[in-house]
Amino acid sequence: MEQTTGRMTDKHVRAIHSVREKMTPQEREAFNEALIAEARELLDKGDRMMETEIVDVRQRLGDIPQAVSMSYIASHYFGKSRTWLYQRINGNVVNGKPVFFTKAERRQLQEALHDIGKKLSEATLV
Repeated sequence: MEQTTGRMTDKHVRAIHSVREKMTPQEREAFNEALIAEARELLDKGDRMMETEIVDVRQRLGDIPQAVSMSYIASHYFGKSRTWLYQRINGNVVNGKPVFFTKAERRQLQEALHDIGKKLSEATLV
């Protein structure tokens, strides 16, 4: 079975090595520099996407975290701690990696906010 590294299979890696073996030292150096530049660009793009994700969640929530109990949302709707919820809102680094909401978790948070909004609008004091 072929081992996969990201999206590259062993077959891809062997093909790259085969091409590199036929290069002159100068061509190999240029190839390596281009590869490093491309990797840096991809990392920068990933960083920008993560920053956008954090800003997007924070902006969409606005002052909701100050208005409602995030601890309640975390435990009641996710079965998690308030810390877990805030780590995803803020894109904190956990175990060496930044954490974000998955699409399903974002949908679940949206549903939780709708449910709380419904409960608030149905509450009557008179």
